[in-house]
Amino acid sequence: MKKVAKKSAKTRDLQKTRERILYTAFQKFFQSGFQATSMDDIVKETDLSKGAFYHQFPTKFVLGYAVVEEVIRPLILDRWIRPLQDYENPMQGILDLMQKHICDTKPDLIRYGCPLNNFMQEMSPVDKGFHTRLKSALQLWIKELEKELVRAKEKGLILQNINTLEAASFIVMFHEGVYGFLKGSGDRKSSILFLNMMKSYLQSIAADSGIELV
Repeated sequence: MKKVAKKSAKTRDLQKTRERILYTAFQKFFQSGFQATSMDDIVKETDLSKGAFYHQFPTKFVLGYAVVEEVIRPLILDRWIRPLQDYENPMQGILDLMQKHICDTKPDLIRYGCPLNNFMQEMSPVDKGFHTRLKSALQLWIKELEKELVRAKEKGLILQNINTLEAASFIVMFHEGVYGFLKGSGDRKSSILFLNMMKSYLQSIAADSGIELV
């Protein structure tokens, strides 16, 4: 029993170390970019020994792939999908989440853009491993959002002739475009304009146009 307990504790410690490295790397990649961040930069931030660090992630690309799969993919679901499940009308949720995660985001954070979008622009064209993983993460966002739009359609909240996959793709691409614009322009006030544009789009596909922001 003692051996099992020790093994379990060691496993938990390794998992905590892994999570610590992943979230530190995520922040560094998000703020400085993948190529501009060195492994030494991340090691310093974690205060771990190089041995403990490289035992988990022997190369920066292995670490970068893990950030996409273990941080960014769950972040997409936690930020943009799971909260929609609490809404009777998912379209209202889409507006509320855009308000929360884009319009209300502090300027010192919104200037960095979107983690997924940043990685896609920087690494998808130059590395197949990143391209495959980032494409999968993007498809996850679209497919999970489509499920919520299908739910809205089944409730009679969306016009029956609307292609929910196309609608989900448009919404995700719109969000990514807004992030890119705000990152490049620094014009945070434009986020309200984009929010109203999204509201107009959702009203155009709604069976009942009475969508109002809470």
